Amino acid sequence: MNAALLPQLEKVVVVFENRPDGGLRVYSDDVPGFVLSHSDANAVQADVIPALEELISDLLGARVRVELVPGQRDAEPGNPPTDLPRVHRREYVARLAA
Repeated sequence: MNAALLPQLEKVVVVFENRPDGGLRVYSDDVPGFVLSHSDANAVQADVIPALEELISDLLGARVRVELVPGQRDAEPGNPPTDLPRVHRREYVARLAA
């Protein structure tokens, strides 16, 4: 396990940008290679946590679980929030899986 990277990847800020076609682009400067984009905003939203878990697990060499930081609004599946700004951020935490 690459324990030196764990503090850097423990809290991840993810940027959500609404696309002109109604889709969504998602990325994080905290996780190298993490970029998702699709015309289906719901599909992108559903892929955020699994993609973060996979990439961070690969970077650390150990399995992690990723969760949205409590208290932040997240979309219900199939119902993306429509009142969010064009660009918004959410924070996620990565913890070593038990």
